[in-house]
Amino acid sequence: MINESNFIVRRSGRKENSYYIDYSGAYKITEIAKVVGIDPPALKEKYMDNGASYDEELDVYYFSSIESAKKTIADILKGTKSTQKGRLIFLTEREIEYIRKALINEESNTIHVKSRIKDGIFKKLNG
Repeated sequence: MINESNFIVRRSGRKENSYYIDYSGAYKITEIAKVVGIDPPALKEKYMDNGASYDEELDVYYFSSIESAKKTIADILKGTKSTQKGRLIFLTEREIEYIRKALINEESNTIHVKSRIKDGIFKKLNG
C-alpha cells in the first residue's frame, strides 16, 4: 500500500543544489519501483521526463529543484491504482472498539454507541 506522506524530497548532502526522492528510507529507483508497483524502466522514464540526472557512483537520481522532484512524485501517484493507495488515519481506542463490534455484529445491528463516536470516525474517514 502506497502512502503519499511517505514520499519526501530530500536535499543531497553530497551534491550541492541537488534533491532526490525518498520513500520511507528507499531512494534507489529499483526500491521505489517495487513499493509503488511500477516497472523500473517506466519509473526511470518519469524521473527523466522531469529532468533527473543519474549519479552512477551513488546509484541515485538527482533533481535540480524541489519542484521537479515533487512533480515526479505527483506523476508516480497519478499512475498508481486507487486500490494501491492508502492513507494514515488515527483512531482512538473507543473508535477502534466500535469498529470491531460493528464488524463482529455486522448483520445484527445491535451496537449501541454514542453518536459522537460515530461522527468522529466518519469525520476522519471522510477527511
